Amino acid sequence: MVVALTDEQLQLTDSMAGFAKRHGGLDLTRTRFDAIAAGHRPDFWDALVGQGLHAVHLPEHLGGQGGTLAEAACVLDAAGHGLLPGPLLPTVIAGAVLATAIGEPAAALLEAIVAGGTAALVLPADGEIRATTADGGWRLDGSAGPHLGLCAADIIVLGARTEAGEPLWFALHTDTPGLTVQAQTSTDLTRDVGTLDCRGVHTADALAGVDEATAVGITVGMMAAEAAGIARWCVDNVVAYLKVREQFGRPIGSFQALQHKAAMLYITSELAAASAWDAVRGGDRSPVQQHIAAAGAAVTAIGRLPELVVDALTMFGAIGYTWEHDLHLYWKRAISLAAAAGTATKWARALGDPDLPGRDFTIELTEVEPDFRAEIAAALDAAAQLRNDTPGRQNPEYAEYWTGPRRTALADAGLVAPHLPAPWGLAATPAQQLIIDEEFDKRPYLVRPSLGIAEWILPTVLGAGSDEQRDRFAVPTMRGEIGWCQLFSEPGAGSDLAGLATRATKVDGGWRINGQKVWTSSAQRADWGALLARTDPDAKKHKGIGYFLVDMTSPGITVSPLRTAGGEAHFNEVFFDDVLVPDAMLVGEPTAGWSHALATMANERVAIGAYVKQDKESELRALARRAPQDTQVRVALGEVRAATNAIGALAVRDTLGRLAGHGPGPASSIGKVGTALLVRRVTADALAFSGRAAMVGGGEQPAVARSLMMPAEVIGGGTVEIQLNIIATMILGLPRG
Repeated sequence: MVVALTDEQLQLTDSMAGFAKRHGGLDLTRTRFDAIAAGHRPDFWDALVGQGLHAVHLPEHLGGQGGTLAEAACVLDAAGHGLLPGPLLPTVIAGAVLATAIGEPAAALLEAIVAGGTAALVLPADGEIRATTADGGWRLDGSAGPHLGLCAADIIVLGARTEAGEPLWFALHTDTPGLTVQAQTSTDLTRDVGTLDCRGVHTADALAGVDEATAVGITVGMMAAEAAGIARWCVDNVVAYLKVREQFGRPIGSFQALQHKAAMLYITSELAAASAWDAVRGGDRSPVQQHIAAAGAAVTAIGRLPELVVDALTMFGAIGYTWEHDLHLYWKRAISLAAAAGTATKWARALGDPDLPGRDFTIELTEVEPDFRAEIAAALDAAAQLRNDTPGRQNPEYAEYWTGPRRTALADAGLVAPHLPAPWGLAATPAQQLIIDEEFDKRPYLVRPSLGIAEWILPTVLGAGSDEQRDRFAVPTMRGEIGWCQLFSEPGAGSDLAGLATRATKVDGGWRINGQKVWTSSAQRADWGALLARTDPDAKKHKGIGYFLVDMTSPGITVSPLRTAGGEAHFNEVFFDDVLVPDAMLVGEPTAGWSHALATMANERVAIGAYVKQDKESELRALARRAPQDTQVRVALGEVRAATNAIGALAVRDTLGRLAGHGPGPASSIGKVGTALLVRRVTADALAFSGRAAMVGGGEQPAVARSLMMPAEVIGGGTVEIQLNIIATMILGLPRG
């Protein structure tokens, strides 16, 4: 995934990628390592300036393209993918920070950058530069670095501190008396690194209007965009290699171990791009939100980039470790970027402040469809005057499942599942769904109803069922008057649903069901179940399956609770002994059940992936508050938040894409895997930091109880391994084994 989101941004990314291909070229770069290290401009710099690609984000009245930081991120994403050498990243960062300054001096310097001048930004934290008043201006003393792009820079935007520790900003030409730049041996062979020394540097004026937190956010966002391009290059080239490299007479991309590694590489890359996009987008938010977004990108996109490249190297094998292979050039740039951004541990510790708010992913739609919003607001206000009075059939212990006048009013208004077609829902567009979300959020006293398991089943019934089935089940399910269970998994089939053995034999008036299901949630209280059974034992295993709606009070059904490791019976085994299901309860054709099952599982995986919206960090947050000096707890909390925010950013990007008319992307599969890994990480950390307290069970230690419930979330809706198979073959196009 590229950082770009809009059609115009995608075109800009393609334009920059084309430029990098025409003018970059790693073969040419290899002949210029010494010149690059000395800070010489690459031969293509004038051409790049001529197209304005270095200044897409600078003001139009100063000669720039008048774009935003998002457009600059698109340029850097493509440049990172092409490993374009030279001072582009430092110049873009310095120009972006300089553009926040006020006054004519800053404008003149921006015009110089637009005209082709190179620049670099030195943050106050990058060195020890002191600013003291002298001769009606300022004297600068101290040193900074090592820093990217100092040797190539014409202009240095320098952050210093006064004796009182306050930040001040200056713009200096590199030929200023007293200022010395010393070239260093750069880890990144495609970009120079230098140190800065100021000895009695005199300058008349400081820049006005530059904010340190904003400068840091810009720097991290732009670096993260380049990191996303590098990660994407790794995925593209690994996948291409796995498709053509053969061992044992077949492509190595058909080996499941490599498929899973490639899928994980892809997931990590996608989350890196999402977090980079979020950091750039965070510049438009409050300082706290900008800090949260920047810290998340520093951890997810930049800090983990070197390891991502190493993961790619292991899939190339020994060839990827050679000097002739391009991978080591990307690896070295990844190392240099991560070092320049500061340690991921430092960023995670800052993000792990337990008093920080959550990342605000609100999408503003205040001016969109005002009449629709007014209708929704009126329906919700009317429902709020009513009360529910009966525990729900699905999960009676939770308020969102209760039934009564309020639930009925919301169901009849199409607001229980507004994405469903009318008359059961509102056939709400993505924008309308967001409006409904906003209106519910404005009324925290109004509990939003949930369909629970029926959320996965009902769309299949509505889409493929008969009129009789829709009339019988839709309204009572929406009103919460019917509880459902899903009868898919079997002891011998697991995630391979096509391997199921439960048999449906045709008899007069219906089907006789024999077999066993397992891991069935809510079967002990469900009124109806959605059942997969084999209707044609001679057909290919995906073809001979039927999808049935089963009355759970039917003779011959035995429900046996399964106690999990925590001691509670959340799941069940269900036995079918000559259970008669009428013909009217078969959904669609007798052998079309596999396609219906896929639709149901897709809904389930989206729902489980959305669990990340719930509070996953409560135990870690409580531990961080109880032990505020424990750095390890705060680092762990920060890493969890970075992962959570990356998944959230991915979901927001997917939503915005749908609002723009694009179809759904792979976000649900990525979110499912990311959420499962996140849940495992949180529970493991909470246990580790609980120490000896974890020896006490019986519900007295939340971390233990949470850990014992963790497998239900990780395995539910299909294991991580199944999702990795889907990503590898269906998204990355690797050959099936």
